[in-house]
Amino acid sequence: MTLFDLTGTHSLVTGATGALGRALAVALAEAGATVSVTTVSTDRAEEVEANSILNECWAAGGKNGQQKTLDLTDPAAVEAAVAALEKDVAPIDILVNAGHAANIKPVLASSVAEWMRELNRNATTVFVASQAVGKRMVPRGKGRIINVVSDLHDRGIPNCAIFGASQGAILGFTKSLALEWGGGDPLVEDRVTVNAIGIGFIEGVPGPQADPAVAEVLGRYLPLRRLGSPKDVQGAVVFLAAPTTNYVNAEVVLIDGAIATHA
Repeated sequence: MTLFDLTGTHSLVTGATGALGRALAVALAEAGATVSVTTVSTDRAEEVEANSILNECWAAGGKNGQQKTLDLTDPAAVEAAVAALEKDVAPIDILVNAGHAANIKPVLASSVAEWMRELNRNATTVFVASQAVGKRMVPRGKGRIINVVSDLHDRGIPNCAIFGASQGAILGFTKSLALEWGGGDPLVEDRVTVNAIGIGFIEGVPGPQADPAVAEVLGRYLPLRRLGSPKDVQGAVVFLAAPTTNYVNAEVVLIDGAIATHA
């Protein structure tokens, strides 16, 4: 664990609701990080769940972190939350954008409003959070930004065109931002890196696998013959957050049971 020790760091997991957000936040806490979390919206149920996740992080050792209830598409709200966290807890060393929603619906049955809602929930949230944290990371010259993106960013599946488009937006943002913020003094090894975790069909995560009939078919189709678990993603987030992985940038670490290579 010495190579992946996050003791002394402050991680912010945005959209830390649901099984995946919980698993990522707890993994960082178990690795030694102080973990703060946010909701995606101001919904009361999300607030309760985010507080539950924060309590689990405290139990895992990630002390002193805070929970912020906010609309993650609202730049002013996110800016205020980030400023407060840096003042009251510590500078943010690691940002994990974990918000993940999927509108599984045929294009001909979808509206422009649904298209915009999907892009806002999945992509705009990543932009807003990255901008608020990045304006502080970049002057400090180091930091980790980790975006969660579905394999459907480049793998088609019926009724997932809108969802896939939102994931493609996240991936394109990740790649370009990594180049934009990864510069600096060539004599300094550490800097701001931006990477993504590419997830396949994970239990408890929004996507076509939420349909039991689809999940049953996927269980036979996947090379590893099972859906993934949120716990399967934990190692990747600690790896990308670690100070020892400072030469990893603009990459997508796939946690998908090898489905991306399936014919």
